[in-house]
Amino acid sequence: MTDYHYSKYLYKPKKRKKKIFVVLFILLLMGGGIFYSIFFLDFYKLYSKMVDTYRVTFNDYRFLQKNLDTGNYNVVIHEGLPYLQKKPYNPQLLRYIGEAYYYISTGLTGDEKEGSIDKAITCLRKGITLSTFDDILTKTYYILGMSYFKKGAYYYELAATYLGKALNSGYTDDSLFEILGYCYFKLGDYDESINYMQRAKSVNPKDIVLLFLAYAYKNKGMYGSAKNELDRLIQESNDDAILEEAFAALAWVDFQEERYGNAKAHLARVFELNENSAEAHYLYGNIFEKEGDLISARKEWRLALKIDPKHIGAIEKLY
Repeated sequence: MTDYHYSKYLYKPKKRKKKIFVVLFILLLMGGGIFYSIFFLDFYKLYSKMVDTYRVTFNDYRFLQKNLDTGNYNVVIHEGLPYLQKKPYNPQLLRYIGEAYYYISTGLTGDEKEGSIDKAITCLRKGITLSTFDDILTKTYYILGMSYFKKGAYYYELAATYLGKALNSGYTDDSLFEILGYCYFKLGDYDESINYMQRAKSVNPKDIVLLFLAYAYKNKGMYGSAKNELDRLIQESNDDAILEEAFAALAWVDFQEERYGNAKAHLARVFELNENSAEAHYLYGNIFEKEGDLISARKEWRLALKIDPKHIGAIEKLY
């Protein structure tokens, strides 16, 4: 029987298997890459485009409202602005973005705060002009009014106008009466200030509400009503700053009604709380003037001016 001998140099099955394995592995990688590109990368882009098209076509921006409700204001601005570029006259988008700018401004200071408020006002005013839906306008009026309020005293008239529109449209907020009352007080419309401060008092009789209600009565010349509010404030408040203002206001009322002894007693309480009250020293000087003691009067006016070099009343009395 013939013996067959196989040379190791002619028969190499193991090496051939390795080649097949490498080829299959490479094909698998290529196929996986193609599959991923087709069904994941391109699909995601396609899906995003479909979502964007749907939102723009049907004006469906509920995702922005959800982010507003959860306090994600930066998300509203970052994702809302591209849609606003496509739909620059969409009142709903303008309201969402304007509202987000307003809320972001509460955490900013200086120029950044001012810039954010200005952007809020721009968006909200455009939204009001373009909107025809009362439910959108009601909230927009409120945010716009608060934006003007945060800009300071020069904008209180606009703040009162838009906050009043929000109130008349049915918007409710516990602070709304108080803010309106304060705005009208600073504008010198004491009748409107009394009206809103009384309503604020019925909702929440805070110290600051009672104080400005008393101020409005005092400036209106309704001294009896002012005294009632100040007496209540003195009995109920534990805030030294509020008490100082209340005693000073009572002293002023007593001075106007020529009860100089009572006025001095109330000013003494002011000095217990703050001996460096320029206004109290000025009023004390006026009382001495009425009593004919000009030496003591000038002494008090000089003290007032030393504490506050820009005190107009003291300057006028001394010079």
